[in-house]
Amino acid sequence: MVIGIIGGGASGMAAALSAAEKEDAQVVLLERQARVGRKLLATGNGRCNLTNLHAAAGGYHGNAPEFARHVIDAFPPEKTLDWFRSLGLLTVAEDSGRVYPYSDQANSVADVLRFALEKPNIQVKLGFEVEKVKKTASGFLVQSR
Repeated sequence: MVIGIIGGGASGMAAALSAAEKEDAQVVLLERQARVGRKLLATGNGRCNLTNLHAAAGGYHGNAPEFARHVIDAFPPEKTLDWFRSLGLLTVAEDSGRVYPYSDQANSVADVLRFALEKPNIQVKLGFEVEKVKKTASGFLVQSR
């Protein structure tokens, strides 16, 4: 089965890594930029805040508070940190609960994710700007410019 992921940001890279765990999956990650994970470099003032140990659904306000509860229940901070550790990223928590890479550099996070994508069943296509996605009888057709 071919699984396409549009966007090579943090979520796209995580989705590609997760999809690649499926048996017989061939993953194609499509990124418009010349490099995946570029926006990560600006997060957390260049430090990349990975999670907060005090994250709780009650701290989120908006139109869909149940969504926040569902996400935090399914992927709590401890699970997030376990996942990053499994990729080889060391982390450190501040007293506030904010968790950063031990290096204090967002580059570390981007590099760990990029290196993790180097699997035989993951293909990263850079400079691929998606113009249209069309449903077909057998799946989807993704067109670029």
